[in-house]
Parts: sequence; structure tokens; C-alpha cells
Amino acid sequence: MSSALGERLRRLRRSDGPLPLPERPAPAAPEGLARLEARLIGASDDDGLSLKERLERLVAVAARRPRVNGYAAAGPPLEELLSGRRVENARGEFFLVEDDVHLETLHGAVPFTRLRALDPDAVSILTGQSALGAFDLRRAVFLDTETTGLAGGTGTAAFLVGVGWVEGERFRFRQYFMRDYHEEPALLRGLADDLAGCERIVTFNGALFDVPLLETRYALNRERFPLAQALHFDLLHPARRLWKARLESCRLQSLERALLGVTRCGDVPGEEIPRIYFDFVRRRDGRAMARVLEHNRLDVLSLAALAALACQWVEGGHAEDPRDVYCLARVLERASLYERSEAQYRRLLAQAPGPVRTASLLRLAARAKKAGQMDASWPCTTSTAAAICPPRSPRWRADSAVSMASTGRAPVAPSRTSTTAASACWRSCRAATVRPSGRLPVPCPPRPGAATQPDGGRSAAAPSSSTSSAWPRSSSSSSTT
Repeated sequence: MSSALGERLRRLRRSDGPLPLPERPAPAAPEGLARLEARLIGASDDDGLSLKERLERLVAVAARRPRVNGYAAAGPPLEELLSGRRVENARGEFFLVEDDVHLETLHGAVPFTRLRALDPDAVSILTGQSALGAFDLRRAVFLDTETTGLAGGTGTAAFLVGVGWVEGERFRFRQYFMRDYHEEPALLRGLADDLAGCERIVTFNGALFDVPLLETRYALNRERFPLAQALHFDLLHPARRLWKARLESCRLQSLERALLGVTRCGDVPGEEIPRIYFDFVRRRDGRAMARVLEHNRLDVLSLAALAALACQWVEGGHAEDPRDVYCLARVLERASLYERSEAQYRRLLAQAPGPVRTASLLRLAARAKKAGQMDASWPCTTSTAAAICPPRSPRWRADSAVSMASTGRAPVAPSRTSTTAASACWRSCRAATVRPSGRLPVPCPPRPGAATQPDGGRSAAAPSSSTSSAWPRSSSSSSTT
């Protein structure tokens, strides 16, 4: 074997160069190459080019396309779609969008001029907080944020902050937007400079989300929080007190649709906003992000219009729906405005018998009983009992006070006997109709085993150790029949 190898080496030394290699066929182009050429160049034919030349041509075309963070830009930048400007400060740069509308502009059915004609004490009545007395909406800042998540905490950032305020005859608003995470310090510094003299803010669920989130971001960026001493009016809970009986949802968009008549077309769902922002950071496609800024702008306008509407309801009592009238009366009673609340309750006495009228009778009886006016409490209490328990039923006969009312004898003076009977009737009616949460009552369902009679009563069945009601009673108000 060694002789054969030596012979081959001698032949290589005598030759002028390396031995010619056998010809190999050129490699075929991949099938996906034609599709890639069609998408980037617009032609899929090879034009007689080799595979290497075709690949080099694709690389040159791809290098000329604008790219951001390794991703090809899929649309126009945000700066070309919105009339904003770049703002620089000591912490860096961010994007600012400004706009304004005249106060006579209607947002749905509410003009912004109502912000100037409201009683400053209306906010204190709505919230039940004396600290918000003389809260003037004309000097308040309406604030709403868009964030990278809904969980809160240090990992959630507010990439967009929208604020609005009244200035002269205009309602102005600004949107502070960070195009990437490194612009957050500049955004917070610019927002702090503009809110340095702010003493009042209005938000929607901001007490639990927006304000704590901004406070956390300022602390992480070693900045002073500009709203630490500002009075805060959170509209979410007053809105629920006013409209929860009629509306299934008290979200901001549900309220603006039901109360203002505003319907958004092509709006971005709130749960999609974080994903849109993450995609914008990667690709810089401004089309979807422009819709997010419009969503935030409408939130600020709706917040201002709903705050004006809620204060107007409290100030002038403009509620028309019986459920809204009852809720308004509860708000006034919670603020210790008893005369105005009783006037709203008595508006409901003209309604047909039902849960709202029954609840109003109970509240009137409670107020009279608390004031020691048992002669006024007795008619309301017996009327409530008649609405709940039909005459001649076993439950009606079980209570002496209710039996007295069924005979048609009314007390002539608040004697000790009538006072005790009215108190017992009041406890029985309230336990049978009012939920612990204070919601509107519903008629009591029949007892288990009781058959409904044609005259509206119930015939007694087998004796039972407890009675049935719409929800559990307390031990002090339960009785056996």
C-alpha cells in the first residue's frame, strides 16, 4: 500500500497543478426564493443570474428598507399622522399632542359650558366627603392614563397621559406620549412641570389605579410627584351611586353611551392597548397608535362631560327615571340633605306599586322614626307592609301591627302602644324587603309549602320553624308562623 501511495505523490509532483475535479451540477434555487423575490423586488425570474447573485440582490434590497429595532417598519410613523411635536427637557425627549375645543361644543348631549355654572359644593354632595367642599370643576384637571398593563405594580408604565382643563372659553387637553421606554423620565418631568400648580384632579377609578401608578413611576424615576397634595375627585363611585339601579354597567364607555349619547366608531378595546403599544415600540407603525391616542382623547372629554352631568343632577334634581330618582334621593340622604332627599322620595309615591315605591316608603318611614315622628312613620310603614304582604295571609295575621292596619283603624296619637306596633312593623318590613347592601327591594317569595290563593293570600301548609325571604334575615327579625 505504501508503494501505491508513493507513486501517486510522485505523479502529483510531476504535474503542473492540481488534478481537475469532476464537474458538479449547479445547486437549484430554493422554492421560497422566488416568493421572496416577488415580495421584495416584484419579479421572480432569475434573469440569468446565479444563485449567489440573486441572494446578493435580495440582501441589497432589504438593506435599503427602513428598519426599527430589527423589524421592518410596516406603516407611517406617528409624527406624520398627528399634529404633535417633540419636547426636550433635562431628562430627555418625549412626544406632545395638544388640542382644544370651545366650551359651547357638545360632547354627546352635554355642553362643556356646564362646567362653569355648577355649584362647587355639588362634588362634596356626590362623594359624601366634606374635604371636597368648594371643589370647583373650572379649576380642576381631568386626567386619564393608558398603561402597558392592568395589573399595576413596578412593571407597569403609563406610556400615555392625557389631561384636560378649562381655560377661558376653551377646553384644552394635552397628551404626553413616550415613544419608547427611555423617554419615560422626560415625560414625567414634562407632566410635573405642567401640573406644578394643580390643586384639584378628576379621574375615573384613578384613586385605585391611575394616581397610585403615576406615584410609583415618579418614585422609580426619582422625581417628586406633583399631585401629592391635590384634592382628588374620583367619579367612579358617585357614578355607581347615581346610575347603578338603571344601568347594567358603570364603565366609562357604558355611561357615555347611555347618558351622553356618544357612540364610538372603530374604537380600540381597552384590553388591546398594551399589545398595540408593544407592537409600536418594535415596528414604529403609527396607524394603530393614533387610534389609541384618539381613545384617550375621548376618555378625557367624556370624563369632563359626565362630571358636569352628575353635579347637575345633584344640584337641580333632573332625574326622571324612577330608579334614578331613588338613587339620587339616597345620595342626598347620604349627604345629610334630608329635606331634599324626602322631596325625591315623595316624587316616587305617585308611581305604581313596585320595588322603587316600596323602597321609598321604607326610607320615609325610617327618617320619620329616627326623628321621633311616629305618627308620620306609621302610615308609611303600614303602606309598605300592605305592598309586601297581601291582606288575609298568614304572614299578615302573624304581626299585630299589620293586623291592626288590615282592620282599617289608624292611630290617632303616637301613644306607647302605637309606637311599639309601628316599630315592630318597621323591623318586619325592613327585614323582609331591604338587602344589607341597600339595593332596591323585591317582593318576598312565598314560603316553602305555601299555595297561592285566588284572593292573593297564601294558605298555611304544614307548620314550619322558619320563614322564607328574598335573602337571609337577622336573628332579631326572624319569626315563626
